[in-house]
Amino acid sequence: MTDAFPKASDPMAPMFNNMRINLTDLYRSQMHAGGGAIIEGRTFTDCMIEGPALMLVLDGVHFDSTNFGETGGDVRNMLFRPMATMAIGAIPVRNCTFRNCRFNTLGITGSDDLLQMLTQSVKTVGLTA
Repeated sequence: MTDAFPKASDPMAPMFNNMRINLTDLYRSQMHAGGGAIIEGRTFTDCMIEGPALMLVLDGVHFDSTNFGETGGDVRNMLFRPMATMAIGAIPVRNCTFRNCRFNTLGITGSDDLLQMLTQSVKTVGLTA
């Protein structure tokens, strides 16, 4: 069986198209390449973004026609609210665009405004038999 998406090979590329990307692997590879502790200034188009991981959505992140994946019928199942002022352990993403991407086993955290917007606007995907 062949993979429908090639895997990302350059963690510092500004654009990713038609790729399967494990967010944790991308973050780790970027750190080893000296790219800093925030995934920033990237455009992902027609990609599968995989976890398991928790994405901390910071300023300037745009979701355009994104399929957020399995939610069990309630988008709140994939959203996490920080208990204080930090989200330690989450992978920070800033100034990135996700265009026509699919997420798989990816949780999201961020500001209350972001979480509220996602709660109101994301179409949920229920369990399949």
